Order: sequence, then structure tokens, then C-alpha cells
Amino acid sequence: MKTLRLSLFLLYAVTSSVPAWGQAGPGAFLRQDAGARGAALGGAMTAVVDDSSALSWNPAGLARLAKPEAGATHVTLFEDTTFDFVSGGVASARWGGFAAGYVRQSSGGFEARAGPNDAPSNFSITQTAMLGGWGRAFALPWLAGASWLRRPKPVSVGVTVKSVSESVGSTSASGRGADVGAIFAPDDRFSLGVLVSNAVAPKMTFVSRPVSYPRAVDVSPAYLWKLSRDVGALAALKFSKTQNEGLAVSGGVELQYQRLLALRLGVRDQALSTGLGVRFGNSSFDYAASLGDLGVGSLFTFTQRFGQTPEELEETIRKGIRKLSYAEGARLSKAYLAKADEELRRDRIQEALRDLEAASLLDPSNGEIRAKINATTAKWDEALKKQMIERSAALAREQDRQGNLLASRQYWRGVLELDRDHAEAARELARIDRDLSVEERTRLEGLRQAQSAGEIALALAQASTFLTRGQLRSARLESEKALKRFPGNAQVAAFIEQVRSQERELVKTKLAEADAHASVKNFSDALRAVEAALREVPGEPGLADRAAALRASVQKALTPDKRKEFEQLYYRAVEQYLKGGYKAADALTDELLKIDPSSEPARALKEKIAAALRYTQ
Repeated sequence: MKTLRLSLFLLYAVTSSVPAWGQAGPGAFLRQDAGARGAALGGAMTAVVDDSSALSWNPAGLARLAKPEAGATHVTLFEDTTFDFVSGGVASARWGGFAAGYVRQSSGGFEARAGPNDAPSNFSITQTAMLGGWGRAFALPWLAGASWLRRPKPVSVGVTVKSVSESVGSTSASGRGADVGAIFAPDDRFSLGVLVSNAVAPKMTFVSRPVSYPRAVDVSPAYLWKLSRDVGALAALKFSKTQNEGLAVSGGVELQYQRLLALRLGVRDQALSTGLGVRFGNSSFDYAASLGDLGVGSLFTFTQRFGQTPEELEETIRKGIRKLSYAEGARLSKAYLAKADEELRRDRIQEALRDLEAASLLDPSNGEIRAKINATTAKWDEALKKQMIERSAALAREQDRQGNLLASRQYWRGVLELDRDHAEAARELARIDRDLSVEERTRLEGLRQAQSAGEIALALAQASTFLTRGQLRSARLESEKALKRFPGNAQVAAFIEQVRSQERELVKTKLAEADAHASVKNFSDALRAVEAALREVPGEPGLADRAAALRASVQKALTPDKRKEFEQLYYRAVEQYLKGGYKAADALTDELLKIDPSSEPARALKEKIAAALRYTQ
């Protein structure tokens, strides 16, 4: 039996050195090509890998995972030898990408004899490994602002841990190890990958002799040329140095058409390889063929991804928005909702609000979207309010430590205006008032009066500007805000009465215009007149009912062709607004309101565009 075990070990040592797709030596099965794309590129995947097979190629590539995925690779090597690699990965916005995998290489049909005259017995050699990996991208603060640095996080690092098991007949051994890798990609074109395989080398003991996996270092540069909008060419090289072996050089090129099709050609160990990749949505299939000393080897990889990235959602929206109807708009708004949910999970509230606004424009009758916007806005406002309270409280404490009681009091007053129940602010204000001297109190009262007079003057100046422009509602709101802050102020009260007088006159004039238009069945212009009054005096009794009746009359007069024209114009206006073409969107909304002045979505879009134009001018 000892003779049998010794002969099995020697056989293991020999078969481990038989090259399969260019790899040899102890643990060579872990250096086999884990995917057809890499096999077709001569193994030069260290810098460009972006899926869960990065467990094998370079774990730093796990930082590029964009969505959950699962993949499988199968290849029949020589005689009864097969190689299989399965993996799955998930992406995390905060912690990077994680993946797990399983590798198995098996060879059968071997014969063993205990002695020269004994009958042979069959046995097989099986090598397996369980893999777990992590990769994450990092920023380089000391290079921030460099003109050649286009990515905010240009460096990715990763590690793969592995538990290896090998068996030769009835003899087996196991060990554990780890690989480490890094990728430097300053922009979307150039990348440089480094992998140290077996940085922690697994050690296997068969019978009594330990075998350690050799350490290997791969360095791989890659560059992508954009030949046109849809076509790109990738070139990648790999310089590989395995312990106690010479330097090996391999590489390949890949011609890409969008994300749909790829043609590949590579060279390794003076042998050519070729292949292609096809992708349909989240499903991709890759094939590689390699011409070696043992004939032509074929390798197949299938990868299935799940869900959509924000970029893919944006592309779906961009392609679909030009040919929308209301029904299609409601469907497409779900893509924006999904994108907003993803942003909220990442706590990116501003981006989520932008996507929710787009969803609301695409499906203007959906009240749930509006409720979600209100809830998200409230969350954003609460976060800002909390920041302002914390900042003001910190400044108040600092001024108090420096002995500036009046300044500290002012900051605490600001805290109480934001949060009436802030116990510390109320307590500190009471203490400061007790500690102030008579002279300081007199000074404080003078400051209060001067500040009040200044605030009243500023509020009335702003309100007067609104009144001059005919913006009665804004003038009234500004002056009522001042009256609430300074109750009983005669100057503010007189201004409010002046505004109300002009409101009554406006309502009287616009209702007369509406009656004149309605008498000749011109309901569109009648509605415009009533809505002009309603915008400035929204609380006037009877105006809202009059506007609703006129809207119904306008809707009855719209023909099916006009309704279809309105739909097309509306989504053209939405498209222009979402991509920042505010002037074009404004012109389109003017056309919309000529067709249907009763449209709430068109008026809401018009207001958003007007606000955007004011902000950008």
C-alpha cells in the first residue's frame, strides 16, 4: 500500500505539470482561464475584468460589479479532463463588490498497480476550490484636481480567499490561501492591473511530502480606443512571472459594438486564440477557441445579471420618451421610480428628488408619486433643519465660551426659531438674560428695535417689488410673513390692505373678461382670465368652482386629434426639460396651453420650467 501511495503522489506531481490552456505546476487548475472572454484575449484580463469571475482573474475587478449576477464556465480539455467554474456576485454602494465561486477540475481514466504483476485499478484526480472575494474602489485625495484624473475613485483593490482540496485516487490533501490584486484606472480608456496569486500560498501534504503552490505575479496594461460612438477597440497585454519560472507574455485585442457584440483575438505561448461574445439585456454568452499542442480547446461561459443600473434606466428612458402616450408614460415613470428608490437606498436625496420629479412629469395623474415627493422633500428639509440647528447651537456655545453673551443669545434665538421645543436653547437664553448687565440689556433692546425696523423695511421693500410687477400673491405672502413676525405693526397692516384692494380689483376685471369670452363660447380665453385671477388670489370664494366649470367646457371641445397632438407635445416638452433645454421646453408648453389651457400637468411643467429659467439666468 505504501508503494501504491508513493506511485500515486508521483503521478499527481506529473499530471499537475501537464499544461491546460497554458498553465502548469501545483495548483495550476486555479490559474486556468475562468471565462471565455479572457481565454480569447490570451488570459490578459487582469486590468479589464468587471464581473464575478474576477475571483480568479483579479479580485480588484469586483469593485466594478454593477448589479447581482451569476456565471458559469465549462471547458473540456484533453482526454477525460474537464474544468468548471461557477461564480456569483453582488454590488454594494458603500462596501464594494462581493463574490463567491467554486472551481473543479477532474481527470479520469488513470490506472494504478500495487506491483508489476498485479491487475490495474482505475482512479481519478480531482481538484476543487471554494472562493470568496471582495473588491472596492478608493479615491486618491493627493491627486484631486489633476487634469489627467477623470475618475473620482481611480484605484481598486481586492482579495480572494480560497480553500483548496485535491485528491489522487483515495489520497487527498487540502490547504488555504489568498490572492491580492489592484487596478489603477484614471479614466475610461486606460487601466493597469496587478495580481499576486498565492500571496498566501496553500500547502498540500500527500503522504509525507508537502507541496506549496507557487507564487505568481501578473502585470497587465489595457487601453480602449473609441473608434466611433458605437464601436471601440480594446488592447490588453499581460506579463506573468511564476515562481521558479521565466517571464511569460500574452495579450489580445477585442473589437466591441456597443454592449451587444464583441470579436476577440489573442496569443499565448505562441498559440492563437479567438472568440466572440454576445449580450442580450442581462444575459451574455461568450465562446473561445484555443489552438495548442493538444488540439483545439473550446470554452463556453454564460453570465446572467439581474436588475438595471441607473445608467441603464436612463438609457431606457431616453430611448422611449420620444414616442410616448399617457399609458406608456405611466409605464416609463416606473423606471424613474426604480432609479429614485436606488438613490434613496444610497441616501442621495437630491438625486432621488430629481428622479421622482421626472416620474411625476411622465405620469402626472399618479398621486402616489406626489406623496413620495412630499415625503422625500420633508426628509430633506428635516435633514437641513437639523444641520442648521446643530451649526447654530455650536456657534452659540463657542460665543458663550468667549464671553460674547449677546452674540451667543442671537444664535440661541435662531435655534429656537427652527425648533421651539429645543430645551437647551430655552435654558441658555434664560441664563444669558439673567447674566446680562443693565447696560447690556439696554443695548440689546436698542439692537432689537433697530433690527426690527430693518427687517420690516426689507420685507416691505420686497413686497413692494412684487406688487409693482403685478405679483399680488407674492406681495401679500411677504407682507403677511412680516406681520406674523411683528404683530400689530401699522405700516405692514396698511400695506396688506393696499394689496387686498388691488386683489379685489383684479378679480372683478378678470371675471368680466371671462364673462365676455364665455358669452361667445370662447371657453379657452375665459379659462385663462379666471386662472390669472386664481393664481394671484387663490382663496377668493367661487373662483375655483368657476375655473373647474370652464375646464370641463374646454375638455369637451377638444377633438381626438387635438388630444393626440397634446400628448406628443407634452412628452417632447418633458424631454427638453429633463435634459436642460429649458427655452425649447418653455416654447413647447406655450403651445400646449394654447391647445388645452385646462391642463394641470402642462401648467405644472410651465411653472417648473419658469423656475429653472430663473435659476439659470
